[in-house]
Amino acid sequence: MTPERRRERFGNPWIRYRKDVVPLSSLCEGEIATMAFTRGGYGLVRRLAEMGLTPGTEIRILRRGPFRGPLEIEVRGVSLALGYGVASKVFVKPQKLVKDNG
Repeated sequence: MTPERRRERFGNPWIRYRKDVVPLSSLCEGEIATMAFTRGGYGLVRRLAEMGLTPGTEIRILRRGPFRGPLEIEVRGVSLALGYGVASKVFVKPQKLVKDNG
């Protein structure tokens, strides 16, 4: 499934009017994005900031778990795992698709 098709199918309905910002959970493996903002309570925003997820930070999707499983991401050279629910509250601006030679 192409990244554009995935965004159309799994994107949040309230954010669809902004084409440049999508949920982190809608990205495909290998995509790179820049974090824009987080929708959530103070505790979630604080916890993500402590892990290094702040606006303007570059994020790379390493792996996606099957059936709305966790996402493995790379932030500031560190691998993190986020659950699907948390990843759907993090909004990013996609940059490009990275092809691995492996």
